[in-house]
Amino acid sequence: MKKQAYAVAAIADSIAAAVRGARSVRPVTKTALMPVLAVTSPPRDAGMAVGLAGSWLGDVALLGDSDRAFRTGLFSFLVAHVGYTAALARRSSPGSRKAVVPIVAASAAGAAVFARAAGPLGKPVGLYALTLGTMVAAASTARGPGARRVLGGAALFAVSDALLGASRFVLGERAARVASAGVMPTYAAAQWLLHTGFDKSNG
Repeated sequence: MKKQAYAVAAIADSIAAAVRGARSVRPVTKTALMPVLAVTSPPRDAGMAVGLAGSWLGDVALLGDSDRAFRTGLFSFLVAHVGYTAALARRSSPGSRKAVVPIVAASAAGAAVFARAAGPLGKPVGLYALTLGTMVAAASTARGPGARRVLGGAALFAVSDALLGASRFVLGERAARVASAGVMPTYAAAQWLLHTGFDKSNG
């Protein structure tokens, strides 16, 4: 029943984000998403709890469209990724870190591209992208039950943020609408995979 509740919340907010006429309900649907996940998969690690709380604050901040709201959301999610990275690093095992360097290198390249496109927001966007890449790299080192789910969640988080960055800073209006429609489905799935995968590893 709890799994279905999160799926319903995720679908409702994804639809509300994509359909212009439904966006007035987003303060309800988006704000509820992380609390529902917390009930579905209660964090049993301090880092995961920080990740969940930072994500919720970021969700609330990004309900606004201003640069100030974007900066607040960016910082909140940066804190979330620091928490996730710390938790995932504790799941790493010797010899599991071969993919870290290429992932961080790819993240640095992506950070440079988005930082250039973001103009005045370039520095915080670049720092955030590097932090996100570090979290993905940490997820790639996780081992044990749930490790694949965790890595899938981290990868989807990167996809979601790439869509958000492209829709805000790179694409034209029509293409941006298409890209932004994919942000919430990939984000909701990413959070689900990260938390349930990590929970499974500690079960």
